[in-house]
Amino acid sequence: MSDSVDGLTVAISAMTDRRAGLVLPPPCPGLRYLLLVQEARGPADAGFAPELLARDDLRIVPLPGRGLSNSRNAALELAEDPYLAFSDDDLVLEPRGLLLLRDVLRGDDRLDLVAGWRRETLPPRGHRRHVLHRLSLYNSGRVCAPEFMVRRAAVRRRGVRFDPGFGVGAPLPTGEDYIFVTDLLKAGARGLSLPIVAGSHPHPSTGDDWRDPELMQARRAVLLRVFGWRAAAILPLYAWRHRHRFASPRAALAFVFGRPAPAAA
Repeated sequence: MSDSVDGLTVAISAMTDRRAGLVLPPPCPGLRYLLLVQEARGPADAGFAPELLARDDLRIVPLPGRGLSNSRNAALELAEDPYLAFSDDDLVLEPRGLLLLRDVLRGDDRLDLVAGWRRETLPPRGHRRHVLHRLSLYNSGRVCAPEFMVRRAAVRRRGVRFDPGFGVGAPLPTGEDYIFVTDLLKAGARGLSLPIVAGSHPHPSTGDDWRDPELMQARRAVLLRVFGWRAAAILPLYAWRHRHRFASPRAALAFVFGRPAPAAA
C-alpha cells in the first residue's frame, strides 16, 4: 500500500475472535483498508478468509494490546494516505459515501474533519439536521465510526490523539470518538457535518445501552472530559433531553450528581 495524493484509508479496529466473519466492500479505486488486529498472537493474517487476504487494497497490522483508542492512535501513525476514516469490525461500510466525504474534505482546505451519518441514524429529509452544519462541542456527540474522517496532516499539526482512558477496552468504555472530535475542535480544527451515509451498524452498540450503571457513569465522565467546569450545566440538560432513555428517575439523578445508581432489573 503506497500513499497517494487523494487516497483514503479506512482504519478498521478488529478483535481476534471476530476475524473469520470480517467482510469488506468490493475493491474501489482510491479507497484502501488498514486492519488493526488487537491482542494478535501468531501470524498477522491467521484466521482471515482467503479471499480477504488476496486483496491488494488491504494491509493487516497486529497490535499487541487492547483498547479501541489505542487502535485508533495506531491508525493515525500507520495510515499512508492523507485522508483517514475510522471503522470497526462489526460495521458495514458504504464506499460511495466515504468517497463523497473524502471529496468534500479534499475540496476545502479550511476543513480538517468531515462527518456523515450511519444509515440507521440519518434524519429524514426536511429535518433540520438533514443539512450541512458546522460541528461543535454541542452537536458532535452523535459522531462515531464509520461516519467521520480527518485530514491526517491537520491532526498531526495539532498534536491531537485519542484518549486511551476512554473507549471499549479502557476503564471508561465509551466516548472515544466524541472526545477526539471535540479535542480537535478545541485545538482550532474546523469540522462539517453532511447528510451522507458512510455505513451502518446493524447490531446494538455500547452507545445504545442506557441501563448499565457503570456505562452511564462512563458517559458522565465523557461529558466532564469534554466540557470541564461547564459540565455542571450540561449534565442536567443532557439528562432532561434523554429522560426517556434512563432506566429510572433515580438513574437520571445519579447521572447528574455522580452518585452510584442501582442496577436495572
